[in-house]
Amino acid sequence: KTGFLLSTFCLLEERKKIEYVIDALPKVLEKHPNILYAIIGETHPKSRLKSGEEYRNKLKEKVKKLGLNENVKFYNKYLDLKEVLQCLQATDIHITPYTDSKQISSGTLAYALGCGRVCISTPFYYAAEVLDKKRGILVNYENSEDITNAIMKVLNDPKLKESMEKKAYDLLLQNKVLRD
Repeated sequence: KTGFLLSTFCLLEERKKIEYVIDALPKVLEKHPNILYAIIGETHPKSRLKSGEEYRNKLKEKVKKLGLNENVKFYNKYLDLKEVLQCLQATDIHITPYTDSKQISSGTLAYALGCGRVCISTPFYYAAEVLDKKRGILVNYENSEDITNAIMKVLNDPKLKESMEKKAYDLLLQNKVLRD
């Protein structure tokens, strides 16, 4: 079977709520065992000063506890734009499970849409705007079950995945994703 790459790119910190994606994976893996979830990015400098790698280590423990070591990989590196775009081109679904409802932008979400990737996100301001019109899937904050259902919806319906990818890329063409 073909594998699927899920990804989250960010400066890793507690408010990114990556644990909800990790918690969503066991049910997805029951039907789609060939999934890799890549958590890409170094720890946010402010978080590192305050608590070191505490959050990353907490996530690694969760991965180990759930038996997901083969399905979740951490890349503790700040990527330059070329590397981000290369990773996004390989990604099937980009996930932003962030909790700040007032977040007005997301560079990685914009780049993912620009690469024509399916995006699953919590409904912070920017995500709610750009994922409107079935360009992606919005999920409730801090809700692993919603994330599971969204991933399954995309993976179980190749036509839906293709449609969302086209709509995401078309948004770039309309010049609404990457704003100055």
